[in-house]
Amino acid sequence: MNPDYATQAQLAWRDFDGLGHFYQFRPEYPPRIARQLRIMLGDSASGRIIDVGAGTGHFTRSLAAAFGPGFTVLALEPNEDMRRHAETSTPARMSITYADGVAESLPVENGSAQLITAASAVHRFDRPLFFQEVRRVLEKDGLLAFIHYQPYDEGSSFADRFLSIIETALPSYDRRWSSKPEGGYFEFDIAADLQAQAAMKDVHRNTFLFSEIYDWERFKQQALSFTTVQRAIGKKGNTAIVFELSELFDQHQGCDKRVEMLFEVEVITARRV
Repeated sequence: MNPDYATQAQLAWRDFDGLGHFYQFRPEYPPRIARQLRIMLGDSASGRIIDVGAGTGHFTRSLAAAFGPGFTVLALEPNEDMRRHAETSTPARMSITYADGVAESLPVENGSAQLITAASAVHRFDRPLFFQEVRRVLEKDGLLAFIHYQPYDEGSSFADRFLSIIETALPSYDRRWSSKPEGGYFEFDIAADLQAQAAMKDVHRNTFLFSEIYDWERFKQQALSFTTVQRAIGKKGNTAIVFELSELFDQHQGCDKRVEMLFEVEVITARRV
């Protein structure tokens, strides 16, 4: 690997500078995801988990809670702002180490991990290089898991309008696509990527819905945590985008001045051959 690659990869995460504060308003990952991964790992009482692109630690903490103190969790996050918020939000009792690191160069020895996870992060990876690292680091039959959630717009005018605000501001963006670190957007199929990896087997995909209830302030702060919303602000300005979000909220709030938003979770898993 090019020795400068880790530095180059870190630059891809600059979009998240200053967003750590807003992430506290995002939904927590449903605990059932980490509990299911614990079941899939079997009878192991201890081991190493690597959470790649850990952000502010939402999913990392869910993992630590489900797996318990017998497992150590190494959470890699290249963005300093996100990592700082993760560290201050994590109870000292949890066996989590937050470190500066990237998916393409995992700082651990060969065959040393039982589980590698990436929550809402894999679209930012150089996936061929990451899969090489997964092959090197995961033990035989070790588990790889990708987790992602997004607003569920089928039958929901609130979620549909929210996504439309972003699409209107960013003509090259489609709500089914992911953002590229260098700019622009793309559609990819991580399950298909996994099935093409000779070192991986037993690829499974599962989806389910969950809902969150928002008052205006929490909805606004969460919206501002999305890099696509920040890019929309870059095109139309903060005042215009926040005004559109406020109008949307006002049109859909109930008598309790709150709204409900549905999210769809996607969990994709595979095992090391």
